[in-house]
Amino acid sequence: MASLANPQYKAVVKTSSGKRYDLFKSRVILDLTISDDPDSLAKEVSLTVMNAVQNGATLSTLIQPSDRLYISADVGNGYFEVFRGVIWENDRVIDTEKEVTFTAYDYLIYMMKSQDYFYYKSGLSTKEIVKKICTAWKLKLSYSYGSIKNKRIKPVQKNIGDMIIYVLNKAKKSISSRYIFTIEGTTVIIKYANKNSTIYKLKEGKNVISIELKITMDDIVTKIKIYGESKKNSIPRLSTLSKNTSKFGTIQDIMDKDKKEKLSKVKKQAQNKLKRSAKVKREYTVTAISNPKIKRGDTVYVDCGTAGIKGNKTVKSISHDCVAGTMDVVFY
Repeated sequence: MASLANPQYKAVVKTSSGKRYDLFKSRVILDLTISDDPDSLAKEVSLTVMNAVQNGATLSTLIQPSDRLYISADVGNGYFEVFRGVIWENDRVIDTEKEVTFTAYDYLIYMMKSQDYFYYKSGLSTKEIVKKICTAWKLKLSYSYGSIKNKRIKPVQKNIGDMIIYVLNKAKKSISSRYIFTIEGTTVIIKYANKNSTIYKLKEGKNVISIELKITMDDIVTKIKIYGESKKNSIPRLSTLSKNTSKFGTIQDIMDKDKKEKLSKVKKQAQNKLKRSAKVKREYTVTAISNPKIKRGDTVYVDCGTAGIKGNKTVKSISHDCVAGTMDVVFY
């Protein structure tokens, strides 16, 4: 296990006209936050700078939406890229214009904002469908997650990212392992969670600043109905399973059985889901010294005895305050 401390971040903007602004070298950065949360497919950056004058114009005029933002970090062995994306918003206070805030997203924002119709013949694997989508959008793909064979997908209108998540979630029901869907540069990455080769350590009294525990009923499932293929006027219900409904109430999900799929297999998947989901969830938020090497989905060893947390945990979301040099890490 390893730990890193005191990283240094720099931000560079490249405009559509070819101009380059090194905001770290210019010493204008007031706030810089990088957030990676599964509720938002794209990483988000909030960048606030002094609205300084360069070449006779203010930064709020020189830097505009569609310009590219690059953020890199140094933990002692040279800079490496931690974010590449597009500036989406330029927000400044008109009456003072002393500072300006830019919001940027990595390139998955285009998959979040764009729609298309999707239809696929029966028998295509998860990976084949994802590759077809990425090829259509001229994106490279690095895929190391599992796949299943899919039945025919009838024409459906969805956001690009939502379609990829749809087929990945179908695979996840059979594979029963978390996946990570992200992007590095212009390469879409789909991989198993918890596959990082280096496990970093967050230790109370060393690099941990504070710990917060949240216990929630969010995402609880206590009842699952299994349905067969739809008929003319109905959808046959094949089985119903439940767990802890008397304690938590009925929070229901449904699962579909394909025509050629065994009911026993689907019931086993439902039982496994209830085993994981028919209980309260505990989320640990650890505030620590920023470590830009830690990513969403990574395994991290947490040693916080006073909070009763010790052992390997999976990163659910992570946010870096690059100016303060801290990070908030939420663990499953």
